[in-house]
Amino acid sequence: MAANSIDIKQKYSISQLGEIKIDLEKPKVVFLYGDLWAWKTTLSQHILSNLLGVSEDICSPTYTYYNKYGQHYHFDLYRLSNYDEFFAIWGEEILDNNNSGVILVEWPELISNYYASDISIYIEKTVKDTEREITIVYNIKGK
Repeated sequence: MAANSIDIKQKYSISQLGEIKIDLEKPKVVFLYGDLWAWKTTLSQHILSNLLGVSEDICSPTYTYYNKYGQHYHFDLYRLSNYDEFFAIWGEEILDNNNSGVILVEWPELISNYYASDISIYIEKTVKDTEREITIVYNIKGK
């Protein structure tokens, strides 16, 4: 564990995702890492619906790049090729001006050299299709 982070690692089945608790004191930027079909969108739906109280349907932003839910944003950068494309969809504007919401970013590798996350979530597949190992890293700023 790095001196500037707190790491929490645990295995969850799909039916246990509701047990995941994350400190989301706003504003926060959350990066979600994992392979295709790792449950990044499923976990994002849990965070938005159950932890942040978003009552509308939570849809994958794969083809729209991001969705806005009140003061919260859900990005999926999988289909972007470079940082200029992120800039073109107003991603930079949204991240630079986040004063009160939670921003979830799937496939954050494209922007991780430019932006730091408050929380990084790593989702790894296990031998069971219905289970994932999820590591939540709270990045402590100023250390």
